[in-house]
Amino acid sequence: MRSKLFTIFSVLCFQFGFSQEIYLKTGKNFTSYDYKNSMGKTNSDIKSSSGSTYELGYEYGINDRVFYLGSLTWNQYNAKGANRVDRYEWNTNYFGIQNAILYSVFKTQNELEFKLKAGVNTSIIANGQQLLNNNYYNLTKYEEFKGIVIQPLIGMQLNYTVADYLILSLDYTLMKSLPKSGLERLSFSTNQVQLGFHFPL
Repeated sequence: MRSKLFTIFSVLCFQFGFSQEIYLKTGKNFTSYDYKNSMGKTNSDIKSSSGSTYELGYEYGINDRVFYLGSLTWNQYNAKGANRVDRYEWNTNYFGIQNAILYSVFKTQNELEFKLKAGVNTSIIANGQQLLNNNYYNLTKYEEFKGIVIQPLIGMQLNYTVADYLILSLDYTLMKSLPKSGLERLSFSTNQVQLGFHFPL
C-alpha cells in the first residue's frame, strides 16, 4: 500500500513540478493575401495591411526545455488595393484556438531566455467587410471566407523575467493559411509581432 501511495505521489510531483503560467499577448499582424479569381487569375494590386492581434493562453512545462502552449486568439487579417478603376479593402476578424510547442534554446543568468515556436492556429471568421469603391460587402457570406481556417506557424520568443510574478516576452511569428477554394481561391500569410505578459502559477 505504501509503495502505491509513493508512486502516486511521485507522479503528481512530476506532473506539477515543471513551470506553469498564464499569459496575455497583444500586437500587430501584417497580412498579405494570395488571391485568385474565378478565372484563376491573381491580383497584383492587393497590398499588405496591418491589424491587431490578441492572445490569452496557458503555458505548461513538459520538461526544462520543452513547453506546451494552448490559447484563444483574436486576429485581424486585413489587406487593401487599388487600380485605375477600383479601390478596395478587406477587414476581417477571426476567433481561434492555437496549439504550439516552445523549445528553450538558451537561458542566461540574468533571466533572458530565447525560445523557438512551432504550432497551428485553427480559426473561424467572426466578422468581415470588403470595401469596393464606396460599397461594403459582408465577407462571411463568401465561400472562401467560410468554415475553418488552418494556419501552421513558426516563430521565436524572447523572455525577460521582471520578478517572480511577471515575465515579459517579445514574439515574432510567421503564419500561412492553407488555401480555401470556392468560386475564388484565397490564402493569406501573416507576420505577427506581439508583446506578452506572463504570470507564473
